Amino acid sequence: SPPDIQTDHRFDTAQAFSRLERILGDETPHPVDSDANDIVRERLVSEITDLGFEPIIRDDFICKPYPNSASCARVQNVMFWLNEPGPDAVMIASHYDSVPAGPGASDDGIGVAASLEIASVLKERDLAKPVLVLITDGEETGLIGAHSFVKNDPFASLIGSVVSMEARGVRGPVAMFQTGTPNQRDIKALKTDIQKPLTSSLAAAVYDVMPNDTDVTEFLPLGPDVANYAVGEGVAFYHTPGDNLANLEKRSLFHMGANGLSAVEAYLGTDESGPEGQWLYTDILGLFILSMPTLLGLIFVGLGFIGSFILFAKSERGRAMKALIFPPAALVLGVGFAMALTALVAVIRPEANFASAYPMALRGAQTAAALLGAYLGFKFLAVKVAPLRLASAGWIWFALFAGLIGALLPGGLILFAPPLAIISLAALLIMFNYSQAATWLTVLATAIFFVIILPASAFAEIMLFLEQSAPLTIFYIFCFIFLAPLFLSKYFRQQFVSWIPALGLAGVTFICFIGAIFVPAYSVSAPQPLSITHIADADSGSSEWVFNKRDPLPEAMKAVADFETDPENSFQLSAAAPDMSADRMRLNVTRDSVRAGVRTIDLRLDAPQSDRVYVGLDGSADAKILSFNNVDIADAKQTVICSGRDCGNVGMSIQIPFDTEAATLTVSTSYFGLGPESAALQEARPEWALPIQLGDRRVRLREIELSSQP
Repeated sequence: SPPDIQTDHRFDTAQAFSRLERILGDETPHPVDSDANDIVRERLVSEITDLGFEPIIRDDFICKPYPNSASCARVQNVMFWLNEPGPDAVMIASHYDSVPAGPGASDDGIGVAASLEIASVLKERDLAKPVLVLITDGEETGLIGAHSFVKNDPFASLIGSVVSMEARGVRGPVAMFQTGTPNQRDIKALKTDIQKPLTSSLAAAVYDVMPNDTDVTEFLPLGPDVANYAVGEGVAFYHTPGDNLANLEKRSLFHMGANGLSAVEAYLGTDESGPEGQWLYTDILGLFILSMPTLLGLIFVGLGFIGSFILFAKSERGRAMKALIFPPAALVLGVGFAMALTALVAVIRPEANFASAYPMALRGAQTAAALLGAYLGFKFLAVKVAPLRLASAGWIWFALFAGLIGALLPGGLILFAPPLAIISLAALLIMFNYSQAATWLTVLATAIFFVIILPASAFAEIMLFLEQSAPLTIFYIFCFIFLAPLFLSKYFRQQFVSWIPALGLAGVTFICFIGAIFVPAYSVSAPQPLSITHIADADSGSSEWVFNKRDPLPEAMKAVADFETDPENSFQLSAAAPDMSADRMRLNVTRDSVRAGVRTIDLRLDAPQSDRVYVGLDGSADAKILSFNNVDIADAKQTVICSGRDCGNVGMSIQIPFDTEAATLTVSTSYFGLGPESAALQEARPEWALPIQLGDRRVRLREIELSSQP
């Protein structure tokens, strides 16, 4: 949980929240380049001015390239300096735009509120370095504002470190999930005077290989030190109308602001002239940060591997193969049971996130099933094997697993290095015949491992969702492997007694399994994501309502129209709908020419009320979109998505080889919100379902076949 608010803390949570209330006003969603975003920006600028700073607004229409696409928008980044600009500046980063579906009180109102309050705290100080507060626009449409800052803003070259504050939920403790590389100075930024953030080098390593991005992704090429913070619980409200002020936990705002302030202060006092190393780190229950150089972690893992073999060799002899087979058997059975049970529930349940509303049922089933599998492996393989030999065999496999994780994700060594260092000490004791002390050191090593993995596995569950978290039970199974031989072996003399734990775990697994099948998947506090899309063909005039088949459509909504699986897309449900109340799309060719075997077509799109435009070319790998709204697209792309008002009346240029047999130009314009013709469908949506991401919208679609002749 996040800490209780300290009213006498330097970070004034009440003041930060009040500021956010004024900025968000009536909490209308405010996506990039919209009338609502203009109003939010005006309020934001007013708050900055009232703090005594001079706001700077950078206005830029820019296209950010991807491998085969580009995302475009007009962005207006807001920034201000706390002191005189200069090199090696500390940048406090957040973003003020929201997704079309929700008001963004957490994502990223929490970052904006924390940034302004941190600026308020620091404004009277004599700062050792320049400090820039950057509040970007267009983050939700592909980090476009941050891309504009890095590409075009002269201040970008001055940045030496970044403290970024984000959200992927509305409550819970703050996590620090990303650093720079190397990271030694970033770890020093974790020194706070309150509860430490949820953090580990494993989480940072996993985040680096995941597709998720924040503005920091754009800042990394600048080479700064980085501390990237976010809240992550209440993810069911993420990018929905539920991301509002009522659901934003003020304790999370306090945790964010206090940690962000401490990070800024740490970077202000950092000397960046010396060498910086790569370190392992993790929080220990929010009490302190355990850190060590990566090389030291590797040494501890190596010593632990040697130590576990010494423990194995020095323990009571006999049945070596059975002892060595026990750990992998317990791991395979345990993780296999947990994954199989989760897969079975997923087959029975039609919902994608069936554990969203009541996670304890599935979590209990996974954990009990994992321990049941591990216990069965123990029961059938551990008979008449010396307890310490069994436990030390587990530590051998644990060290091997640590080496595998270290090779794939070096940051993950932090989970294994501390307990394996203790095992090396236990081996030293047993070499001098202190076997009882060595045994108790293995228990201590297990306790240390358990304390480390608790926050790490909780963080991983947030990132992965519970339905994909069954493999995480491997950590608890290892704890079982280390402790069960030491504390349960003596009961195996009575066969009846040895079956009691198995029967108990089987009973708990069954009860939780039944619960996971029958508990509601969604609730008002954990809503189903459910957006309504009304699509009209601009040429034929036909219209339909379309839903993603991610989850079953609520019965009340099914009664409004005859929804069926889309014959052209098995992942969609569709039904005939009335024509929509939205302006007509007009697409005109202004120039069509051929030169050197290449055909260039200039078009003009006129859809002035649209909020988002999609342009795509299919049918020819050589067909490219060269420019959009007079902006050249780097390396040319086949798809362009443009967000905001400036996208509704634009020119574009496309190019196709003259000998192309067929190419299809697809243009769609989106209008956020639904018209009166969809009112009955909206009213039928239950209170436990909310629109998400782009939200409810109307889409006009047009496809044009381009022949080889102009």
